[in-house]
Amino acid sequence: MQSGTLPAAWRKLLLTVHVIATVSVLGIDLVLLLLGLVSLGGADLRMIYPVAYLVAARLVAPLALISLGTGLLLGVLTPWGLFTYWWVTIKLAITAALTAVVFFVLVPRLGAAVDAVSGSASHVLTSAERLPLVIAPAIASTLLLLAVIPAIFKPGWRLRRNTNSHRDLAASSA
Repeated sequence: MQSGTLPAAWRKLLLTVHVIATVSVLGIDLVLLLLGLVSLGGADLRMIYPVAYLVAARLVAPLALISLGTGLLLGVLTPWGLFTYWWVTIKLAITAALTAVVFFVLVPRLGAAVDAVSGSASHVLTSAERLPLVIAPAIASTLLLLAVIPAIFKPGWRLRRNTNSHRDLAASSA
């Protein structure tokens, strides 16, 4: 299948799955932010961190992969392309970076925090140790919200020109 040849019904289905997954990640990031704020407020960390870990590992991680995968497919299978319009490339970079952070930073650190607060040698986490559960979802939510703006307005600025259209113009004028 060539770029931009996805039938309209399939494109709409893929776009729907992409939007639902991405909005779900945003909503779950806000839940993680709330859990982080509650942990700073003195809530029982033996309750907060296991819930935050489950939410990150079982919801955010798979939904982030779905968001990234459907975004890549939309870029490849529609005329927008992955590296044609700057707003698509920025959304791709944000989604890829946040997905990597979920898998390689957030889930492992929350797992370590669960072990720290619920193991036999559990200890109370300091405010500095609890702060990343506030900062990470706040940054992720902000980046996801920033990615929405160009997706809605779709500015026409291109990263590169379509070389095929230049060839077609040259051939038609010869």
